[in-house]
Amino acid sequence: MTLLERYLNYLSQICEGSREAPDGITLTKTGDMEKAIELQQQIAAIGIPEFVRLCAAQDGETIPEEELESFDPSQMLAALSNLEAAQKSEEEQPPEETPGEPEESVKSEIRDIYEVFLDSVCLEDNLLSYLIDIAKRGAKDEFQTLSHAAARTLLSLDEFLLWLGNKEALAGPDERACAAIMDAALARLMQEGQRELAAALLSGDETTFKLFRTEAPELVHLPDATYEWYVQNYLDRYYPVRFIMKMNGVEFPDIPAKEA
Repeated sequence: MTLLERYLNYLSQICEGSREAPDGITLTKTGDMEKAIELQQQIAAIGIPEFVRLCAAQDGETIPEEELESFDPSQMLAALSNLEAAQKSEEEQPPEETPGEPEESVKSEIRDIYEVFLDSVCLEDNLLSYLIDIAKRGAKDEFQTLSHAAARTLLSLDEFLLWLGNKEALAGPDERACAAIMDAALARLMQEGQRELAAALLSGDETTFKLFRTEAPELVHLPDATYEWYVQNYLDRYYPVRFIMKMNGVEFPDIPAKEA
């Protein structure tokens, strides 16, 4: 069993409740979605190899250090294909639609699912590269395989791109303004060849942002454009992922206009 397969199995077992969280990880949430988010956040902090090492230790196993150090997320496709084959007996239940239920509650549920998916994918840079490759090729079957492993849900590539590409439509005015301003500022930096500065901003470096806002024409006249404003309305809302995907050639659809 590869390290990536171990990771996906351990992640699934903890979310299902058939395995206790290993030492070093403390889960306080009880809801399935909240528990998955909390678990993935803590895995992101320690790294996938360390998470796998801790889970293996629960079973009395010791994984060789060379195997941990050689972890390669580019093996994702093969590992996920094997995982999906093993999980085919588990029926995917479609969400039950309730007549008359407000549309916004459905959108909120979908947003949560997509956020869990992105949290998992963003654990490793190479997994994000794999997602970008899938999106550029329009590989819908591969996307469903990835989403099933990462979020235990079969997601639609078209609906995911529609959601991520139009997040502002479901956001408040502060988030909409921040997304438009920072997208424009980052696009300008890329056009000017200031890729290292753009990368530092996308990574959330606080010092870089504070220096940047004192001279950037998009921010210099906005007293509310603090680092906290940037974190809450851009970094934490997955806009960096969207920007990176766009810069790598992924096209996002617009919201279809309602027929008259």
